[in-house]
Amino acid sequence: MSKKRRIGRLIAAGKTPPMKPELQADIEALKTPPRNRVEAKRQLAIKLRLLKSGALTPPSLREQKEKAAQDLTFANARRFEEGVVDSVATEKIALAHKKWRGRTAD
Repeated sequence: MSKKRRIGRLIAAGKTPPMKPELQADIEALKTPPRNRVEAKRQLAIKLRLLKSGALTPPSLREQKEKAAQDLTFANARRFEEGVVDSVATEKIALAHKKWRGRTAD
């Protein structure tokens, strides 16, 4: 067997089908708000990968954001009713204070 053929067989044997993304785990990761820049970058990478693969479309991503915001509101309301945390109206906080800070902030 020639060297080219052996190399070709090794390359062919080493190829694996592309891994399917774990859609459910990725979608769950998108539902929680990022705690820091690293998580924000990871979530952005997940979003781009899912959009590129066709698993998500911009309208479905928008719907998920709205549903996640509603779920978070309901969860917070339940926690406030139980007295776990004090109620804070985040709508009154200026948008400028919610943005990322630091050297590379937008």
